[in-house]
Amino acid sequence: MPTLLALAQDFANPAIVRATALTQVAPLMGPDLLVFARQQLKDPDPSVRIAALGLIESVDPVNRTLSASPLLSDPVRGVRMEAARILADVPDSQMASSRLSARNSAMTEYLDYLKLNADWPTENVNLGNLYLRQHNLDAAITAYQRALTLDPDFIGAYVNLADAYRQQGRDDEGEKQLRRGLSLAPNAADLHHALGLLLVRLTDKTAALHEFEVAAKLAPDNARYAYVYAIGLNSAGKQREALAVLKAADAHTPYDLNILSALISMQREAGDNKAALVYAKKAAVALPDNKEIQQLITELEGVK
Repeated sequence: MPTLLALAQDFANPAIVRATALTQVAPLMGPDLLVFARQQLKDPDPSVRIAALGLIESVDPVNRTLSASPLLSDPVRGVRMEAARILADVPDSQMASSRLSARNSAMTEYLDYLKLNADWPTENVNLGNLYLRQHNLDAAITAYQRALTLDPDFIGAYVNLADAYRQQGRDDEGEKQLRRGLSLAPNAADLHHALGLLLVRLTDKTAALHEFEVAAKLAPDNARYAYVYAIGLNSAGKQREALAVLKAADAHTPYDLNILSALISMQREAGDNKAALVYAKKAAVALPDNKEIQQLITELEGVK
């Protein structure tokens, strides 16, 4: 994590390196990194500005709007479109009146781009994602279905289509789509993970845990899948197995805060404060200015 931050801010590195570093920081994005992200939005290279917009996509609407709205008038169209995309769900009432015209213009540019490339499945998925962000579920479903008509093997389209059905309260239809995708791509970790989440909602926890296990094994570098699988194991009373999954994930993707947080929590529950302290200190390396982590370290060091 510190290395990624340093890479992103070192102008001796090519823009592609700095932008790639930002995409790798994104899963760790939190309030502590907001000032850093805003600094990257001012980078002279458009590829870095686009990556920085992706970095702030997950923050709350107020900070997202404050950070991204100036880029709606960026001189580079790709930056304007990305700013419009991540602000598509923000109500007009929460936008500065001086920015509304710029957002409308940038959104029109983005929609024109997507419609111009409507024969490509990827752009239909992107269109569906835009509609999903705007809570236009019927339009999103139509876009995802078109993507699958163009490319029946498009894994992401099945996942997003199932999510749109979830938001409509139609998990039965979502399950059909995920299983349809798995019939074509049985080793698609994304589909197994999405099906596991759906089965949790249907309260079939045993089947869900199996899907999480398959997803985690198929994609060992995906920390999110390992985290969800470990939480499922822990909830099923399998703490030892859960810790083993988390430790393996930490080896694959060090400094992932969700993994470290789960390790700290489970080690403390197991009464192993020494092990919890090791992971807390590792989290402090990732976020050295986080006061809560520093307080936790002090607390753990004080335990006899």
